[in-house]
Amino acid sequence: MDEAAQETLFMTFRAVIQDVIADKRKNPKNTKTLDEFEAKMNIGLHVEEAFILWVNLIADGGEYTLNKGRLYDYDLELVSDPEDLMYFTNRQYSVLKMMLTKNRFGKRRLRYKGGTTGRNLGKLLALRKVLVLDK
Repeated sequence: MDEAAQETLFMTFRAVIQDVIADKRKNPKNTKTLDEFEAKMNIGLHVEEAFILWVNLIADGGEYTLNKGRLYDYDLELVSDPEDLMYFTNRQYSVLKMMLTKNRFGKRRLRYKGGTTGRNLGKLLALRKVLVLDK
């Protein structure tokens, strides 16, 4: 994947994450969840058979920042096809479908690994409340 395509993918992914969080902020019942969620995550966007674009998401005190690259100190590491993540955020794919079925590369749709700070399964479960759009 060339540099321009990587930049386009990153900008698109960042816009989607920002839009999801902005949409969730419109509903007052989500304010507490969004403000209390704190995590440092590496997210791998599996776009080609042998290429994963790494970005990091830092949630701290209600502020969400998405940057390129991997963090050395992180709570979670997720790898997924960007298309599968899109279907996950708009509620077409459930957590179980993401964890148990395979993507176009023959890997699980969502691969999860604990971080340098521990396994952090609770943060993975809370992430669903942050990234998945409300009905």
